Amino acid sequence: MALIYSLHSEILKLLYRRATHVVLFLILVFQTFLANIGASQIVSVGIHATPETTPELVEAIPPIEFLGFDVTLFGIFIMIILGSIYGAEEYKGSAIRTSLLSITNRSTFLVSKTLVWLIFSFIISFLSIFLTINMTHYVLGQDGLLLFSLNGTVWFYIFLASIAWTLLGLLAYILALTFKKALVPLLFLLPQVYNLGTFLANHISIAKFLPVSLSYGLIATSPQMLEQNSLQNILLLLCWNLSFLALAIYRVLQSDIGGGE
Repeated sequence: MALIYSLHSEILKLLYRRATHVVLFLILVFQTFLANIGASQIVSVGIHATPETTPELVEAIPPIEFLGFDVTLFGIFIMIILGSIYGAEEYKGSAIRTSLLSITNRSTFLVSKTLVWLIFSFIISFLSIFLTINMTHYVLGQDGLLLFSLNGTVWFYIFLASIAWTLLGLLAYILALTFKKALVPLLFLLPQVYNLGTFLANHISIAKFLPVSLSYGLIATSPQMLEQNSLQNILLLLCWNLSFLALAIYRVLQSDIGGGE
């Protein structure tokens, strides 16, 4: 019963946060709008355009199964921010003391909070990416895939991208929970989103194992991006998450969690 009560409490806290409402708008509405713009640009040059036929293009339009996934990179940025906020919220004004008045078992509190964030982030990730890809093919018209049914390859790519969003958002949440501040995951992850991770991966071989670089390898923006082993990327992202989750569990269970430091 304690776990059920805790899950219910965490669901309400997450759903009633203003930050959650803003994020839902950005990834369900604004990202879909961006997909409309991106697909319209493809229509204007032609779905089979190449640099030879259209000089302003740097590279050829990718195969139809990859169209729209470049827009989903926007959502990674948003999920990192929300995960950071949700993970650190308990330490804002020592709110965790209030939470533990009703849920005295710290393990139950941690399990419920993490489980709620994991399920919520995967659901909204999948839904957002699904809407984005469908908007892309809606704008493509007869050149696009059949709406909603799409094809098996695209469904698989949607699943992979959802995993990438979820695991990065989860890592942001865990880092914030571990260090009691949203600033830590933001400073660690957001610079990687802004091409720092790609730059480092191109110049330092070990940098390809950074979380954002691993997640980019799961998003089907082009055939080259999926040349890596997707399962390997997922396992490495899980390692990042589990390592810091172990540290977060230790700190929450063993340390004085009443304060903000």
